[in-house]
Amino acid sequence: MHKQFLFLLLTSATAPVMAQTVPPEVAAEQVMHDFNTGGFVLGQNGNANFKYAQTFNLPRTGVVSHIMLPINCSTATSVRVTLQSLRNGMPSGTVLATQDVPGYVLDSWTSANGMQSMRMVEFQSSRLMRADDYAFTVEAIGGACMLWPGPAGDSYAGGQAFVINGVSLLSWYPWPRDLAFQVFERPR
Repeated sequence: MHKQFLFLLLTSATAPVMAQTVPPEVAAEQVMHDFNTGGFVLGQNGNANFKYAQTFNLPRTGVVSHIMLPINCSTATSVRVTLQSLRNGMPSGTVLATQDVPGYVLDSWTSANGMQSMRMVEFQSSRLMRADDYAFTVEAIGGACMLWPGPAGDSYAGGQAFVINGVSLLSWYPWPRDLAFQVFERPR
């Protein structure tokens, strides 16, 4: 009797932990970099404050665990990444998850072959998202970073990149290239 109770107690106590061990999988990616540009400013640049977004397709229901980006922050205090639903194919402003990361930990470096390394932005709390199209947005707070995008043109057929600068581009404007990124999710 005691052995059965102990087994039941251990099984019920470890079941939630075991459910969390589903490893994240790549759900969407465009990993080609345009390293010839030297990167694009993310954050404050003169009067402008550049922010970027990338729409992507989540092929199955799951929880987005993290996003990988080729980003290097020089003066930004932090970087904010959000997951948003779409309205008319653009980020809607409805935030499904958000994560702030200290700028100093986003220290992408150039490898010997010229490719820019990616840095992880892990969502501490994210909700279950059904298979659909979404966007992530990236903004620097309190300074600037460099963001390495994909090559000019449509290198990711599953979505579109956007830019906003708060001066001449007051709302999301389609950008003629996609961002370099990876979106990871834990399928459900």
